[in-house]
Amino acid sequence: MNGFRWIVLLFAFVTAMPAMAFSTDDERVDSYLSVLATATDETKEVMLNRLQWSGLSDPRFYDEVENRLLTSYLSQDGREFNLLAYHARALGYSGNPKYRDTLVKVHKEAVNGKLRRHAEKALRDLDKFAVWNEKIRKSGLVVEGKSVEVATYLRMLSVDDVFVQRLAARAIFHEKRRDDDLLASVAKSLKALYLKPGLDAAAQDTAAWFCKALGQSRSPDYLTLLGKVADETPYKKIKKYAQKY
Repeated sequence: MNGFRWIVLLFAFVTAMPAMAFSTDDERVDSYLSVLATATDETKEVMLNRLQWSGLSDPRFYDEVENRLLTSYLSQDGREFNLLAYHARALGYSGNPKYRDTLVKVHKEAVNGKLRRHAEKALRDLDKFAVWNEKIRKSGLVVEGKSVEVATYLRMLSVDDVFVQRLAARAIFHEKRRDDDLLASVAKSLKALYLKPGLDAAAQDTAAWFCKALGQSRSPDYLTLLGKVADETPYKKIKKYAQKY
């Protein structure tokens, strides 16, 4: 995705799709189905992209995504392909193997090269998200009095997997989440990582996203923590984002 288009999508993210607060996953699915049915293409793309950190795997939603992809993937209309690519990637985020055959079909048969490439990426995502979504589901963390989204991100942060934790940090940053318990959980996770010896690239990247998630809150307490991280961490990437945010 080129830089200009990413800026446009971020603007759409802030203006057209503000952070929502659903009480149940059924409410969330109903809202997402409404977006698919009625929203602009830009808003649909933002919503579909968000699914990577949603922890959502409900076929009631993804069956509709699959149906829309199968209906149009052979279209000759170039205006559709970008949105269809987001549909394909969304099926990968579901982690549900029932969509594998559809993604294989799109990868092999779509007339548009970009769509074929994104179907291939979705096939790679499918297995990863199957594992990640199951870890979130089995986290065991009991969360009360929070929206579905905040509860999901708290469960992600409780999972002992830096890839799952990174999804939560990205969600918090992009959605500008400032729930006190959520930020406290991010801070706890960052403190556990930034001095840990032998961090691999994935763990360092996750810690960098923790810095971004805390920095967007503009809380003086977390800005102090980021200063401490920048001074003490031995990792250049973590230091860079602690200083930046």
